[in-house]
Amino acid sequence: MISKRIQISYRALIFIALFYFIPESLVAQFAKVEEKAIWVLRDCLYTSSSIDSVMGFASDKDFDIVFLQVRTRGDALYNSKIVQKNTKVSKEFDPLEYAINLGHELDLEVHAWVNTYILWSGRTEPDNPSHLYFTRRDWTEANHYGKMDWRIDLSLPPAPEWEGVFLAPTHPDVNPYLRSVVLEIINHYDIDGIHLDYVRFQDDFYGYNATGEQIYANQYGIDPMDIARGIISPRFGWSIEEADSIQNTWASFKQQKITELVKGIRDDIDHFRPNVKLSAAVKPNPQTARLRWSQDWTDWISDGILDFAVPMNYYKENQDFTREINAITSSISTEKQNSIMIGIATYNQDARSVVDKVMLTRMNGYQSISLFSYNSHINNLDWFIPVFDAMGQTEELKIKNE
Repeated sequence: MISKRIQISYRALIFIALFYFIPESLVAQFAKVEEKAIWVLRDCLYTSSSIDSVMGFASDKDFDIVFLQVRTRGDALYNSKIVQKNTKVSKEFDPLEYAINLGHELDLEVHAWVNTYILWSGRTEPDNPSHLYFTRRDWTEANHYGKMDWRIDLSLPPAPEWEGVFLAPTHPDVNPYLRSVVLEIINHYDIDGIHLDYVRFQDDFYGYNATGEQIYANQYGIDPMDIARGIISPRFGWSIEEADSIQNTWASFKQQKITELVKGIRDDIDHFRPNVKLSAAVKPNPQTARLRWSQDWTDWISDGILDFAVPMNYYKENQDFTREINAITSSISTEKQNSIMIGIATYNQDARSVVDKVMLTRMNGYQSISLFSYNSHINNLDWFIPVFDAMGQTEELKIKNE
């Protein structure tokens, strides 16, 4: 009887052979996985015993980096003078400090995973009256109808895909605040990296915070709401060239605000802790990321703002996953390919499907992989075994091919 491990490896090999139609050259094209990372959600960081389990697992499985979610929804899983502590963490315990000390003992890089613009996503309001949701409502995002996120009935979200209450990147006080949050971590913890998440708009029909709108209007003489309403168009006397130019300046304005935050954090790291790495979890398709979410992450890589990006290529179907890999490859220079760590989902597909994604990643020359997430199979960590095999089976494939 063929073992389950061999079955899964052989299945992945067959899949790739059929996909590329060049079975004799498969092995030569496989990139070795040089760096492995895993995302760890806040639920596994509340106690020392749960952190022990996380770090022990990561060390045993030869991971290089752990992304620990220490800022989630406007709170902190560390000691802060700026941000309220997560209520599920005891006042005496500092999860980030504990994880860093243990991680370094185990030769793991510990990266502080920081959710940036998303502020709240619960179906009820925060318990703490000092939460930014209550104290700085003018900082929250607004959609193209002008409705601010804080006004939304959390128990009845406007759409199933609505992610929550976001801070407005266009408000002049938001980016400095978020920089201060990250700078506090940089200055007080011996971290190896800062990992930014939700560093984007919620969607392309957001960006209409009233203060941010006014800044744009003062700079360009156009009310962004007129752009949203379709008034800036040939129907109302504007030439096509004028309308396109105004649309582009608005898109660029929004992109610049996101980039300002990332660049500011880069500057703070370079000034205070130059050995700390800066990365971001990003939407996988570069063009869509830029146009829909104002997340111009390929420029962040090209300009050296990020040390590496982690495109969240969470698609279940192999053809969708491959399409995004191809989009990434066509959007970055060859010399910057090693600045890409491919993110693969483990929560929405079986282990065999994840193996396929790992093999496709390697086939396309990418040498760094991150799995989302440790929490998805916390009650059955053996689920990951075939995935780990796929991340390190170059020699096995050579033997089989011979």
